[in-house]
Amino acid sequence: MQNTEAVPSNNTPSIAAVEAAIRRYYPTLLPACKCSLAVTAALAFKGRTKPLAVNFETPSGFGKSAITQLLFPRDRICEMNKYVYRSDKFSPHSFVSHVAGKSDEKMKQIDLLPKLNNKVLVIKELSPLFRGREEEMRENFSTLIAVLDGKGYMSNSGVHGQRGYDADIVFNWLGATTPLPASTHKLMSQLGTRLLFYETPNAEPSFDELLKYAAKNTANEAETECQLAVNAFMEEFFRVHPVGTVDANLITIPERQLKRIVLFARFLTYGRREIDFEKDSDGWTPVSAKPAEGAWKVINYFKELAQAHALIHGRYKVTDDDIALVDHIAVSSIPCHLRFILRAMRPTGRMTSTEYAKRRRIAKSTALRHFSELEMTGLVVRTKGDTQLNEPDSLEMVPQFSWFAETQPELCASFSDADSTEAALQGTRG
Repeated sequence: MQNTEAVPSNNTPSIAAVEAAIRRYYPTLLPACKCSLAVTAALAFKGRTKPLAVNFETPSGFGKSAITQLLFPRDRICEMNKYVYRSDKFSPHSFVSHVAGKSDEKMKQIDLLPKLNNKVLVIKELSPLFRGREEEMRENFSTLIAVLDGKGYMSNSGVHGQRGYDADIVFNWLGATTPLPASTHKLMSQLGTRLLFYETPNAEPSFDELLKYAAKNTANEAETECQLAVNAFMEEFFRVHPVGTVDANLITIPERQLKRIVLFARFLTYGRREIDFEKDSDGWTPVSAKPAEGAWKVINYFKELAQAHALIHGRYKVTDDDIALVDHIAVSSIPCHLRFILRAMRPTGRMTSTEYAKRRRIAKSTALRHFSELEMTGLVVRTKGDTQLNEPDSLEMVPQFSWFAETQPELCASFSDADSTEAALQGTRG
């Protein structure tokens, strides 16, 4: 447990105006918006050594881009430009350039990496980064991993030899993407992912809700009002808590919440283990799992998120509200076809293959492969049904993770039973 010594008087600006604006126009996106504020506010902590990277994930049209756009500086001269670097089109090659025909001095002017120090890189569309040829994605992720270690980046080419920055460069990252195929999660797990994900709600609106929306003409008003509220809050926040000045140790984490952080970190490392598949007469079948990654860096990410989330609410003590954010990100950072099963196992701690196949509208054989894959992670134990009696298979949380099935506060209002269908259909191998 951390110390509980007296903390400085709290003069953090009120988040009430942001809450009011988001509730008025994007009520289901308020928790996600607060996540983006927490990632940005984490710049205030001193002694940070690694970037914090969170990507909002949902099918097109459900607000993932709106969340990132709220942080865009409202104009070129406002204070938000000190803290946010906007990029609408991004390639990892832009961190350190090796363009032919350019002098080293010119390339220093176009290199992205030094421009990011002590800022948040905000990218509203990252889907191209997570799709494409495996060789290209592998190269992109290997660059990202190096950059997200916070120690600069040095690269070599036949054109310019070695170029880069051998210095600590720490920034944070907010992006948005459509649901990732399982093949992308597998590739990231092979390389040692540094990325976290936040699934936003994607339940299909009713006809009446769409009709009500169509009758209004408030889209521009909504974007403007919410962006102004977010900009005003973050600018005032950094006047009170300048970048790199807040001692994170002053934001205490009680023992109960600290234990939850550790539990969710282990939960995530098990949930995104790399699964090996073999081809057989039934298709690709999961056969084994690689060891889980170490939980150390995930614990640090989760602590930072919880403490920053507390600070934007004017608190110097982490509460269950902050752990709810950790909970949601831990589940969202697991491949989507597996996370659906895990989410559906709350609060009973059980799930049958028949229920899963029906809810996801997938074939029984696919549901059984997904069950087998989740069993390989070590999060659940699988009981096979009697095929002669046409009994379904069932899953139950293993004792080590039985706590997960307890009812938890929901950050997001709703998720569709058919959410992330594209990724689920690619879920067994990609």
